[in-house]
Amino acid sequence: MPIYRTLELQPMSDSEFAEIDSVVMGCAFATQNHFGRLFDERVFENDLAARLQAEGLSVYTQVPISLTHNGFEKTYYLDLVVKQMVYELKVVCNLTGEHSAQALNYAMLQNSRLVKLINFGEAKVRGKLLRNALLLEDRYRPTTNLERWKPLGSQCERLIEHIKAIIGDWGTHLDCRLYNEALVHHFGGEPTCLRRVELLCGDVRLGTHVVSQHDSKLAFVVTGFNEPQEGYRQHLKTLLQHASALQAIQWINLNHSCLEVTTIEGDLDKRMGTEE
Repeated sequence: MPIYRTLELQPMSDSEFAEIDSVVMGCAFATQNHFGRLFDERVFENDLAARLQAEGLSVYTQVPISLTHNGFEKTYYLDLVVKQMVYELKVVCNLTGEHSAQALNYAMLQNSRLVKLINFGEAKVRGKLLRNALLLEDRYRPTTNLERWKPLGSQCERLIEHIKAIIGDWGTHLDCRLYNEALVHHFGGEPTCLRRVELLCGDVRLGTHVVSQHDSKLAFVVTGFNEPQEGYRQHLKTLLQHASALQAIQWINLNHSCLEVTTIEGDLDKRMGTEE
């Protein structure tokens, strides 16, 4: 499993977390009381770390976690680790679902059961505790649904092989953008794989759109939807209707522990015109 952690954290009970967290949140309130809420995130991070160290707690900041797969490498950084607890710090008007998803992504990478968001950007410091309910081994036993997949060439077979190999190394449930970046790397990197296709509406040129292409007329996209997304499928169809250079899109969806691949093809007239 090529996920390299700087720290290996031990499991923590809710009562152990509560004892640490009471000190962390007390120091977080003291930090905001002193600095307000307009400073950069790193200012709050450094001051909070100093206060916690003064309380006698072991504190690490910007803790790296690196992922590798066949030449691809990406490093994430945990904002704050206090004893065995991971904290992600924000300075935003309001916490959103994207912030929660980012924090849970870090919990998965670190194999931590708990992670907490702390936001210094609101009128009063806000904390949000998130739980990673997945066991590590459960993320390495995905099912595969290829019922709606159509291989349109050897590169489509390679695409499936690569995403399965990546999941074999990292497991499921990570940020879907991470899997997409790794696939882009394996199909030649950004200069080769990311291409701008022209968009037309009749004879009117609308502009261009960046797509990830694993073959000359084929693109792919990676999502992490947990429920059926007929609307998104229609959006992909609309993209194909206006992108004359594309024949089809391979839609890879990581639905919890299921790898779903759907082939979205352009209309018949367009495909016949492309073949001619």
